[in-house]
Amino acid sequence: MKIDKKNLEKGKVELTIEIPKEEIKTHLENAAKKISKSKKLPGFRPGKAPYELVKSNVGEMAIYQEALNDIITDTYYKAITREKLQAIGQPEINVEKVAPDNPVVYKAIVSLLPKVTLGDWQSISVKKKDVKVNKEEIDKTISQLVEMNVKETIEKKKVEKGDKAEINFEVLINKAVIEGGKNDKYPIVIGESKMIPGFEEEIIGLKAGDKKEFELKFPKEYFQKNLANKLATFKVEVLNVFKRELPKIDDKFTQTIGFDTLDKLKKQLKDNIKKEKQEKENQRIEREAVESIVKVSEIEDIPDTLIKNETHKMIHELEYSIQRQGMDMAGYLKSIKKTKEDLEKDFKDQATERVKAALVMKQLGKEERVKVEDKEIDEDIKKQEEMYKDNKEVLKNIKLPAFRHHVANMLINQKIIKLISDKIIK
Repeated sequence: MKIDKKNLEKGKVELTIEIPKEEIKTHLENAAKKISKSKKLPGFRPGKAPYELVKSNVGEMAIYQEALNDIITDTYYKAITREKLQAIGQPEINVEKVAPDNPVVYKAIVSLLPKVTLGDWQSISVKKKDVKVNKEEIDKTISQLVEMNVKETIEKKKVEKGDKAEINFEVLINKAVIEGGKNDKYPIVIGESKMIPGFEEEIIGLKAGDKKEFELKFPKEYFQKNLANKLATFKVEVLNVFKRELPKIDDKFTQTIGFDTLDKLKKQLKDNIKKEKQEKENQRIEREAVESIVKVSEIEDIPDTLIKNETHKMIHELEYSIQRQGMDMAGYLKSIKKTKEDLEKDFKDQATERVKAALVMKQLGKEERVKVEDKEIDEDIKKQEEMYKDNKEVLKNIKLPAFRHHVANMLINQKIIKLISDKIIK
C-alpha cells in the first residue's frame, strides 16, 4: 500500500492511498461470495460459486464495486495507524480509481486531534468563595413550602388581594390575538405580580361571570422584544374566585411535613441550601480552573468537525432539557423565533470553548498519566445496574460496550478535575 500525505489547513491532512491488486484479493473473493449468495448460479449452492464463475456472470467491475467499501474501511485504518495520525470523526473519501487489474486509489481527508501544549498551569491559583446561607433564603424556602400546603376554596365573592382567580383571557394588538395570547382557565394569585404591571389591579373587584376589557402597555424591557412597550388590549372573563388560607408557620405546620419543630426544619433547610450552593460553587471554581489552564496553553487549529460535533451535542442537551419541561423543540424554536441553524450559529463560540477545555483536559490527563482501572469501571456500572434494576431498557443500554467507554471517560475526567482541584484551587 502506497500512502502520500499532504497537510491541509485547520488541522486536516489529505491521504492519497493506493492499494495494489494483490492486497485486495481477499476483499474481492469475499465480495464474490456475497454476490453469489444473492444471485443464483447453476450448479452451486448460494455463496459457494467460484470467483471466475461469478466474474463471468456479473463482470469483474461489479465485484470491485461490491468490495470497495470493505477495501476502504480496512486500508484507511491501516493508513492512519502507519502514519501515526490521531484522527477524529469520519474521513471525507473520494475514490480516484477503481477498475479491474488496476490498483484502487482514493483520497481521504482526515481531521486530526489538535496538538496541545500545556502552559505552566501548576502556578495558577484559583480561589474558592465561602458559601453562606442567609435568613432570607431560609424564609423564602419556608414560604414555598407554605404555598404548597395552601387551602383553597371557591367562594362567591369579589376578587381581593391574596385571592386566586381562574380566568380566560386574550391579548390583542391591532385587534388581532398575539401568538400565545389566548389562555383558558388560567390561575392567577393576586399579589404575586406574575403578570405585566397593572393587570392584577384590573382583576380586583371582579367576581365569577364578570367580563372586562382594558388596555395596558407591555414594559420597555419585556423579555419578548416584539411586544416590548406596545399597547395591548386585554379581554378577561373570571370563571372562579378562590379564597386562600395559608397555614401558620409554627411547630404544628412543620409536623405535617415531617419535622418535630420549626427549628429542626430551618436547620435542615439551611443544610440543604448550603449543600446546593456548595455544589454550584464547586462547579464554578472547577470551570474557572479549566478555563485558566486553557488560557495559558497553546492549541493548534481546531477542525470544524470537532466544533460541529460539540454544537450538535449542545443542541441535543437543550432539546432534552426542553422535553423534561414538557415542551418540544419545534415549539421552543417557534417561541424564540429561531431555526436550528440559528442555534448552531449562536452556540458556535461556546462550543469552541468547550472543545478547547476537553482537549486541554485530555492532554493534562495524558501527561499526568491519569488512568482508570477495569475494577473502577465495573464498580460504577454495578451501581448503575442497581439503580436501574427495574428498567429493562436502561439495563440493556448499560451492558453495551459504548456505555462502558462512556463510564471510563467520565471517571477519567473526574480524576483529572480532582487533580486540578488539588493543585490550583485554594
